[in-house]
Amino acid sequence: MDRMKRIGPLRNMLHGLALLYILILPFSSPARVLEGWGLLFGGIIPATAPLVFIVMMFDVMMCQIMKGDADQTRSSELNFTIKLHLLLGFTLLALWLYSFRSVLLF
Repeated sequence: MDRMKRIGPLRNMLHGLALLYILILPFSSPARVLEGWGLLFGGIIPATAPLVFIVMMFDVMMCQIMKGDADQTRSSELNFTIKLHLLLGFTLLALWLYSFRSVLLF
């Protein structure tokens, strides 16, 4: 728990958002729905999940850059952050691809 506090609030919110998307994406499917909850699950969630993935991968890049001049303690914290980003990011990407399977495979 202490490691999560040291990561910072913005990264924790990014992880929380990724976890929320990971939980919701299996129930979404890209469909043309223009109103109600169908719009959320069929349009907004599938459209914004890749944005969360891209932000996480940009943060992985920034963590790698910051590790260059960090001390040993900070470097281990950044390594933990990178591993967590990669785990959540690629899980999110896999579930996003799974939700688009009907569109990707004609």
